[in-house]
Amino acid sequence: MIDNANLIKKLLNFESEGDFYMLYVLKRKKDQSEGERDNHQSVRTIKSYCIESIEHLDKRYDEIKQLCEMFKARAYIHVQKQNHKDVSLNMMVDLAQRIQNGRHNQKGLFDSVVGQIKTQEKRWIVDIDTTDYHAVTELSQFITSLRPEGVKVEYVIPTKNGYHLITKRFDVMEFKKKYPDIDIQKKNPTLLYLPNSLDI
Repeated sequence: MIDNANLIKKLLNFESEGDFYMLYVLKRKKDQSEGERDNHQSVRTIKSYCIESIEHLDKRYDEIKQLCEMFKARAYIHVQKQNHKDVSLNMMVDLAQRIQNGRHNQKGLFDSVVGQIKTQEKRWIVDIDTTDYHAVTELSQFITSLRPEGVKVEYVIPTKNGYHLITKRFDVMEFKKKYPDIDIQKKNPTLLYLPNSLDI
């Protein structure tokens, strides 16, 4: 089991009315049984939440953990804040465009817009598949040495096979010269909870 709730809460801030972070309970294909893998989806969303405060996360957390256990799923949360006002305005534009193009079924409009619009916080996730914390420290120091000046690694989040470094922006070109195989995810969520049922 991995429970990153206390680390994640330190990354969340709700300064303006309507701020939220998207949270997903996801069943990944590699965690599915043989029979389930026939559905061709690499990831299946069990449930999604718009987390609007720390209290909201606390209130729903037992339910999120139970869903993870029951479905052998993982909970992921975006650490890039969004706002309902921005999403609503973009939904209006998208809705008009869809209707104009002859699409009258609007199922999934909210999720589509949330996945496309710019976020209010520029945080990246550096996905490291090693449990060697010395290597993680070395990598963090290298990222800090890159432009622009200043500390860029905000938090180190444990994952099943390693760590996610939650970072501010840095010089990706220079980073890729030294670490060409390490993935930088600019709009992906990080691991919030991995249940006992997947702790293999």
